[in-house]
Amino acid sequence: MVIKNNKSLIDSIESLIETNNLNMSLSDMFSELVGNQGIANKKEAELITKRFNISEKDYLLNKYKEYFDIDFDDEDNSYIFDNFIDPSIQSSDINKYLNNPYYKNIKIENVKFKDYEIITDHYEEYELFPYLDIKVDKNYVELNSFSFFNQKFPFIAINHKGVTWMSITPNEIETMEKAVKAAYGDVVVYGLGLGYYPYMISLKEIVNEIVIVEKDKDIIELFKKYILPQFKHKEKITIINADAFEYMQETRYFDCAFVDLWHDPLDGIELYLKTKKTEKEETQYFYWLESSFYALLRRCFISLLEEQLSNAPESAYQKSKCFTDTIINTYYKKTKNLVLDDEQQLQDLLRDSNLLNMLI
Repeated sequence: MVIKNNKSLIDSIESLIETNNLNMSLSDMFSELVGNQGIANKKEAELITKRFNISEKDYLLNKYKEYFDIDFDDEDNSYIFDNFIDPSIQSSDINKYLNNPYYKNIKIENVKFKDYEIITDHYEEYELFPYLDIKVDKNYVELNSFSFFNQKFPFIAINHKGVTWMSITPNEIETMEKAVKAAYGDVVVYGLGLGYYPYMISLKEIVNEIVIVEKDKDIIELFKKYILPQFKHKEKITIINADAFEYMQETRYFDCAFVDLWHDPLDGIELYLKTKKTEKEETQYFYWLESSFYALLRRCFISLLEEQLSNAPESAYQKSKCFTDTIINTYYKKTKNLVLDDEQQLQDLLRDSNLLNMLI
């Protein structure tokens, strides 16, 4: 890529690089906060919110300021905290989730099944957890979303050899809501887990049949034994033991497809791109955490811009230590002969559709 020595263009790229660094720094901060049960506690929260007449969120934000020892005499620190950390956190009403149809109707005692175990896990009071999917503003700042409860929140999880493999938390509920509302007709679901998505759409009159594709026989057997019998409309469910990508080659028509084959965007990006290549025109597709995948692709492309601005040699793009390296190397090959000379061209390159199309 040849980046023309255009001051306005260079300024825009440097601003993108700063934003990319901000996004990664915020991700690191939230990663340190999520699941950290030693920062806040209920007794202290009740005392301080009452004594100083502040909200529970303000109490929690003050604890985070103490935790990171943030110097608010520094204007940059204050700006980042007030504009990107504060707006990313909200309290949640526990009753919204306890009254969710899956939570109300699917009852599972702790059971062990081969290498798997269904357990009741929980969030502690004021424990921060991921909430909505990432959104990106017009300047490409990633707007995170996290939440907390003021009391313990129980949730169902599957452990595999002692490691949590799948759970039904507010994050799963919220990030699947759009795909649940949109489902109709015949639906194929890639990935079984605890069956939250199939259960929710099975309650819809406009959903006729649900085909679930799962390659793990033990998960299927566990699901059929402990969870499927509790489905109100189990007659709509067909489970196929197959590799998702092999089944995607089938020619059967589906109105909708929901794909959830990953734990998070970083481990799922390769699978997401692989699935996008198999899409059928007549089917409406929904992907769990899709916004986060686009945010990750944009991070990779901005990293390439930063390297090209520093005149990185072609040899830097020959090997990959991880899949994000592969993405950056592919972007390099696709733009190797490109002359970037204005800001509109830069904005076009950063569009979701372009970031995706260069890879598939």
